[in-house]
Amino acid sequence: MDFTAKLYSGKITGTKYHVLVVPIFEDRKLHPELKEIDKAWKNELTEAVKDEALTSLGELYIAPTPLAKGLKRVAFVGMGKRNECDLETVRRAAGLAANSLRKREIPIVTFLAEAFVPPEGDVESTCRALIEGARLGSYTFDQFKTEKETNVISTAEIHLPGNAKIRDYVPMLNEVTTLTTSSIITRDWCNTPANLATPTHLSRLAKDIAKEASLSVKILDEKACDKLGMGAFLGVSKGSNEPPQFIILDYKPTKYTKTIVMVGKAITFDSGGISLKPGKDMHIMKGDKGGGVAVLATMRAVGLLKPKKVRVVGIIPACENMPSGHATKPGDIIRTMSGKSIEVLNTDAEGRLIMADGLEYGRIEYNPDYMIDVATLTGACVIALGEQIAGYWTDFDILADAMNAAGEVTGEKVWRMPLEMEYDDQLKSQCADTQNIGKREGGAITAALFLKKFVGDIQWLHLDIAGPFWSNENRPYTPKGCTGYGPRLLYNFVAKLAE
Repeated sequence: MDFTAKLYSGKITGTKYHVLVVPIFEDRKLHPELKEIDKAWKNELTEAVKDEALTSLGELYIAPTPLAKGLKRVAFVGMGKRNECDLETVRRAAGLAANSLRKREIPIVTFLAEAFVPPEGDVESTCRALIEGARLGSYTFDQFKTEKETNVISTAEIHLPGNAKIRDYVPMLNEVTTLTTSSIITRDWCNTPANLATPTHLSRLAKDIAKEASLSVKILDEKACDKLGMGAFLGVSKGSNEPPQFIILDYKPTKYTKTIVMVGKAITFDSGGISLKPGKDMHIMKGDKGGGVAVLATMRAVGLLKPKKVRVVGIIPACENMPSGHATKPGDIIRTMSGKSIEVLNTDAEGRLIMADGLEYGRIEYNPDYMIDVATLTGACVIALGEQIAGYWTDFDILADAMNAAGEVTGEKVWRMPLEMEYDDQLKSQCADTQNIGKREGGAITAALFLKKFVGDIQWLHLDIAGPFWSNENRPYTPKGCTGYGPRLLYNFVAKLAE
């Protein structure tokens, strides 16, 4: 979907916007800039906002078209209580408004930015939230439908305060456009089924991204991975006829003082292997590549936005987890690139296996200052935090602070979880260095402890996105299916560490 965001400033009177979207709070007070329009419309707006039901979040009312030239229509979007408004409220309201107007065959929407600013917000961050909400909220996935969705939002216009200088907001506009595009890429590829989004297809996507964003790219095939001793990664992939691909994207500026490695799990389809999953909802496992695709899309943003003083490497081990006569069996012992042996008690705990070799490769090859892994790793994390919050584990406050700050900026919710070392005893194996699962209780914690064995003394954070990567219902700016969770969060995480 082609999408454009534009900035305007000056007086609203006399403008020819298709639809000007303004907020209406429970106090039902008109924004000062609307009073002149209201007068021309014989107090039509004042009368409209007397309806208390209109103030509920997402409720939309479009005022009738006036006879006078200039502004065509005004749409009020409900915002609830003014003192409870924050940037997430703005983001949700913009998403709901854009989606509703899209369905009414209105392709261009304009937001009166100053009217949306929360009590503790500013114009620039509000503009960012409005564009994010409008673009992400009007998303549709129709690539495989014969009849395409024709009602789309093609343009989101932001009307800045009258004294604003547009050039001051251009960097924000470039950044938010780049990041929302990366979120859309993540949605598209995670929604794409496994027969069309294979490891080989992901490697082609990586090459396209590298070309677009001026990144270096390296793809390790099965032979190269075997030579490096990646027995965990190859142990997962060998049940499938699809060849594995170990993808590396590298953003390396001329001068940098820090190196960050991101490792993303890309199981392009997860059947569970020999430990076969139940059939119900197994189709969602086309999205088990969510962490890997999010890293690919984040690397695109990094290459285009070019953060200073930091090198960023994205590592994406990509393969299928399938049952066959060649597949790894419960009880098998495999050896990782690190030399550690793993007893595989459950082949459906495969993500941590491919991530083990991904983390080890990143540690050995780049000796980074920081590492983060991103994975749709455990159902246990969903049980603990629900479907809208990602859990993360780290021993390092600098990484926790950066992750929390990034979540505050993007509205992507995160929560720090405990690395309880006493639980590590659950991973002791009778016949190998470790085993790949512990008890059912605290399963997300033991998964994190398993990954911790492969990062050495590098400052590391593990992010489990199993909950928020997928939605079973439509939300204000997140449609049903893959949510695109990750790229905006990860880019801001990187930017915080680069400061």
